[in-house]
Amino acid sequence: MTTDAPAPDAPAPDAPAPATADAPAGDALLAVRGLRVVFDGFVAIDGIDFTVNRGELRFLIGPNGAGKTTLVDVITGLTKPASGSVTFAGTELVGQREHRIVRLGIGRTFQTATVFEELTVLENIDLAASFRLPVPALFRRRKGVGDRVAQVLETTQLAELASRKAGILSHGQRQWLEIGMLLAQDPRLLLLDEPVAGMTKDERERTGQLLQQIAKEHTVVVIEHDMEFLRRFARLVTVLHEGKVLMEGTVAEVQADRRVQEVYLGRASEEAGGPVAAAAELEAAP
Repeated sequence: MTTDAPAPDAPAPDAPAPATADAPAGDALLAVRGLRVVFDGFVAIDGIDFTVNRGELRFLIGPNGAGKTTLVDVITGLTKPASGSVTFAGTELVGQREHRIVRLGIGRTFQTATVFEELTVLENIDLAASFRLPVPALFRRRKGVGDRVAQVLETTQLAELASRKAGILSHGQRQWLEIGMLLAQDPRLLLLDEPVAGMTKDERERTGQLLQQIAKEHTVVVIEHDMEFLRRFARLVTVLHEGKVLMEGTVAEVQADRRVQEVYLGRASEEAGGPVAAAAELEAAP
């Protein structure tokens, strides 16, 4: 598609930013450097450095107000940072429009699933899959179910519900549908905000298995509070606290870290009977 040439001193508004000279090397897909976000004097993010490599299933945890959702908002263009850099596959995201970031290959879900309630499961996924099509193709009658849509229905185990209206789905099914709508767009990076909040035990287990399946072909970052779910499915964990990265490591390393214990327990571990007792209480946290 061609566009009118921009004025000599004005950059094209939708043109992707060029790869930066210091673009992440190796397997790094997302690189956040020196990110700082301030809202009316409140420092929501305070100099975060954060890297996600291709093919990772990364969990992002921290108490309320730690900066988790704000970080995702910056990555997806919903919040403008005060300073710092966010690069995706070497392309600077700061200053990009939201729809451009989506087209670069980044998709996200929110804490409350956003679906078209009057459409069926199939129609929701088909609509999401069509976003890359040229405008004329959107008005053509499509026969049957496309390969991409069929694959998403299979992956999310929603094939049997394909003809059901999204508005009557259970909470868990709506979450799986929203994840399926992201998959239909074939993103390279999925950012999922508390995908198991409000789910039953069986739904959480099925969601964890879905995330593991997705991570075979995509990079996935999950914001989560459910510690049981974290222990069951997390590979690598980043802990945020007061707008900073507190630590990163495996689930076992995070649970054993005294700073994390203090943040989650709200007091020094000695007051709870020492590090061993504090770690046990953290492990039992919901």
